[in-house]
Amino acid sequence: MTTATRLGNVLTRLSFGAIASMGLLALPIVGSHPATAQNHGPAALTGTVSSPEEGKMEGVVVSAKRPGSTIMVSVSTNAQGQYSFPQDRLAPGAYDITMRAIGYALKPTVATIQSGGSTQLDLTLAKAAPDVLALQMSNSEWVQSAPGTPAQKMALLRCLDCHGLQRPFFSKDNASEMAVTLQRMSAHSSNASPNFPFFNQNASEILSSPPTKPQAELATYIASINLSSGERWPYKLQTLRRPTGKSTQAIITTYDLPDFAAPHDTLLDKAGNVWFSDFQHQRISKLDPKTGKVTHYPVPVSKPGFPTGGIMITMDKDGNIWEGMMGQAQIAKLDPKTEQVSVYLAPDWNKGDTRVTMIDGLHSNVDGKLWTKTNGGPDPDHANKLYQFDLSTKQFKEVLPPAGKRDIAAYGLVTDLDNNVYSLDNNPNQRQIWRTSAKTGETTYIDLLAGVGGARRGHIDSQNRLWFSQFHANRYAMYDPKSGKVTAWDVPVPYAGAYDVQFDDAKYAWGADMSTDLVQRVDVETGEWSSYLLPTSINTRHIDVQKSSDPNVLSSMWTEGQQTGKIVHIEPLTP
Repeated sequence: MTTATRLGNVLTRLSFGAIASMGLLALPIVGSHPATAQNHGPAALTGTVSSPEEGKMEGVVVSAKRPGSTIMVSVSTNAQGQYSFPQDRLAPGAYDITMRAIGYALKPTVATIQSGGSTQLDLTLAKAAPDVLALQMSNSEWVQSAPGTPAQKMALLRCLDCHGLQRPFFSKDNASEMAVTLQRMSAHSSNASPNFPFFNQNASEILSSPPTKPQAELATYIASINLSSGERWPYKLQTLRRPTGKSTQAIITTYDLPDFAAPHDTLLDKAGNVWFSDFQHQRISKLDPKTGKVTHYPVPVSKPGFPTGGIMITMDKDGNIWEGMMGQAQIAKLDPKTEQVSVYLAPDWNKGDTRVTMIDGLHSNVDGKLWTKTNGGPDPDHANKLYQFDLSTKQFKEVLPPAGKRDIAAYGLVTDLDNNVYSLDNNPNQRQIWRTSAKTGETTYIDLLAGVGGARRGHIDSQNRLWFSQFHANRYAMYDPKSGKVTAWDVPVPYAGAYDVQFDDAKYAWGADMSTDLVQRVDVETGEWSSYLLPTSINTRHIDVQKSSDPNVLSSMWTEGQQTGKIVHIEPLTP
């Protein structure tokens, strides 16, 4: 068996076998306690991590998980190579111990934690074989390793919408074969994946023509950096340095989701439940972080034969949960009290590939309306429209763009405290974002900073400022409507795939990036970054910051692994 075949087989098992094994009931560890994240008491499990090459190792993520459980708790080693799990996170019992440190491996290890005491377990890591190292690399590390222009590398990041970059990098397709593959990918819907290969309605038309020139050019580039010319990549594999200092000071709790879940957006309610949209399943879902239990609420199908799944999830003034149901061209409402689900079809719902994507009702208390939008196929009569949805009458009202202007329904939608809505367009050539008035429908355009444009997702803070990511510019940004000024913070990792950012209303902006397996926290006063390494490959998207009204308690962040069926909670231990 060749190295490439062996690597491909392992990749397939990681991509599908690991997800297929999910769905076990959670065994109790100890529930997450966000309000006391900085005060944990004595350790339940502690030790040092070392290797012959480095001695004591900083920045190694050590994880503990009971066999059969869906909840995993992770901490990182400090500068002395020490790690420590507090007793309020690990109940007595046996735990499988794993770790994440690029270039290293750990033999199967079990720790048994006794009641009332502290278990000591020192870990010695071995150097990983080259085959294993390649499988450990994050998407960002692959992009940084490969030769190519910035434009070519950014084109690779679009692969992350559906799958990890191991697929193109491990592929043995030559340029002509890869061109056919890229052409086929363009026929899939925007929420397709290897497990859910949804197609657009015009797929046959796309596939009946030869690959386009841009597809052929990208295919030529991919063939120059994959395994089509040999058993090893024709360049050195580069890896990121492990986290140090404050970036190692956090507790990370990972929840495996059952039923092949593909969580895209998360939303924390006042009771501590985490609601999440499913990018491929027709349902609204809820996670109980204390037990790991997941409850699904099925959403009726309105368009048989069209892709299922949702993207953005929101809450209205009465606590109802709403989700934009993508290819089904509907918005879905769940009343948590009665557990009843209702659906409302968008205008033009039955025209081609009309999709409902973003939906925001967080500030519907102002006027009883939520904002939503549609995307569609090539027909301009039903593509990219912006709507207000009246919660009382259940009617859609289209909000029209200014005369002579472009569409005002972009990718991301964010409402401000007055329920006006910002539209964010992810096109790198887009130099503006825009705000539409809830009262008048008037749209105002706001210039971005010079350089690469585009904006993807974001949030409003308590000062009514808009925080948003710039995927192509690799930065987080903030727009202050009082001053009219845009301020930006460049993500410290190249080709991070900045997707979302939110301010904690204190001093930290939290962000999630699609390609790095890192969660970012930046002190907006000092510019200091903390980059928390997640214990597994994640592919983060949307985030929800758990804000704290207590100045002595730090904010924390919830996010999801859309391609790996996980929800993650990151709790920093130090300011």
